[in-house]
This record gives sequence, C-alpha cells and structure tokens, in this order.
Amino acid sequence: MIAPVFTAEAVLAAAQKLPSGPRLVVELGQAIRNPNVDTDDIVKLVRQDAALVARLLRVANSPFYARSEPAGSIEEAVSSVGFREIHRLVGAVAAKQLADQHPRLYGVTGDRLRANSLFVGLLMEELAALSGEDPRSCYTIGLLRSVGKMALEVLARNGEPVLPFAESGEQEVDAWEKRSWGGTNGEVAEMILEHWCLPHETVMAVRHHYHPENCLNPLIHLLNLAAGAAEHRGFGLPGEETFWKFSAASFTQARVDRSRFQAVTDKAHRTFERLVEALG
Repeated sequence: MIAPVFTAEAVLAAAQKLPSGPRLVVELGQAIRNPNVDTDDIVKLVRQDAALVARLLRVANSPFYARSEPAGSIEEAVSSVGFREIHRLVGAVAAKQLADQHPRLYGVTGDRLRANSLFVGLLMEELAALSGEDPRSCYTIGLLRSVGKMALEVLARNGEPVLPFAESGEQEVDAWEKRSWGGTNGEVAEMILEHWCLPHETVMAVRHHYHPENCLNPLIHLLNLAAGAAEHRGFGLPGEETFWKFSAASFTQARVDRSRFQAVTDKAHRTFERLVEALG
C-alpha cells in the first residue's frame, strides 16, 4: 500500500530528530566562505554540540595531524588545524552520527553508511578542483546525500509500518521509497537542505543525482560520479547499484577529465583511510 505523500512539515519535524552534526556541517561551510569569519565564530558554532567538541579535540590531537603540542581546547584546535579542516572533521563526525541512527529499513550497517558518506564527501572535495566548483559545498553534499533516507527512517517510526527494502522485491531503492512513502529520499533531502539554506544548485545535486540524464547542473553529475566510485570501492548502498553509469556525457557535464578520475579517486581513498583511522 502506498502511504500518503509526506508533507514538508512532517519532514522538517523528522529532521529535527536527527543529530546536530549534519546541520552544523552546512552552517560551517557557509561560515568559512565569509572572508570576515574569525575563530570565535567557528568555535561558537562547534560548541553547539558538546560531544562533537570532545571528538574534534581527540582527532585534532591524533597522529593524523602530527601536532608537536596537543590542543587543550577547541579554540586551540580550530586555530591550529584551520577552518577548512575543522569543517572536514565536523563532516566526518556528522557521518558517524548519522550512521549511529541505524537505518534498519534500508538494510545497511552503520559502518557502511558512514564509509559511503565520508568517501563520497572526500571525493567530491577532490573533484571540485577539477570542475571549478566550491570544495566546501561539494564536500557537504557528498556527506549529506543520504540525509533524506535518515529522515524517512524517522517518519517510518512515527507512522504506518514499512516493509524493509530487502523484503520489498524492488531492485531500486527509489521505487521502494515511492511505494512505501509516496516519494523518494531525494525529495525529502531537498526539503531539508533548502530549510538549512544550502544554495539551490547544491540542493538540486542531491535531489537528482540518481537520474542525472538531461540535467545541466555540473554538481548533479559530479555527485553521480562520486557515488558510483564509492560503489566500485566497496562502499555502495543497497538499491543504488543501477544508478551509476560513468557515461562520457556525465564526465563532460561534470567538467571532469575522465583520464584523471582514477588518480583523484585514489587520492580521496587514501585520505579516507587516514581519517577513518584517526576517528577510530
């Protein structure tokens, strides 16, 4: 049975029940694009989540950054590693927070969801340099491309029972979502990310990256390529396998030289492994 189409009010209420990390990733990304932002501004944002502060300090003092003296406060950590690196770390912690929500209906482990989110985010950051896009925006949408799934999990807990994807008989996750909720995780993500004031082009990347055909926005194609690379590296998510084509048109629309894609993906994978080790 198809459930009633979700309302924006219900979706935003579900988003309120998600951890604070994903929203902070968006706010930090917007803040560091302001040339007048200072350390106090960044620290004020990060301090909204005490658990996040503790984890950031631990990672900032890990061998990943090879500091000669440990940072004793979040102010010291922000000053030493820099605003952009703090944004990257907050994103990595946000991915872990989302994974801890245990997306039972989607049939994916928390570790796999975290790996997918973080790898796609890091690869999007690297691809931005090739395509002329903003690295912070690309990292953010790579990390948060599954936020709609997490909100749908919340909606399912508060509404009619939903048959898990693995038991649905569907091959593609968006077809199952339409049967179960009357809409897709991309549509839900669009509502959430617009509410969090992400630029329209970045929101549309998450909304349409499963089906980039006939889309002109380069970010849509970048995200499709990055998510496809995650699938090939063993970090794919159930029901998404058929969405990643690696067509010549996608590379052209993404403004990425196909001959450089493998090297960039390898670089992102090395960063991913080091960061996962630092996060523990």
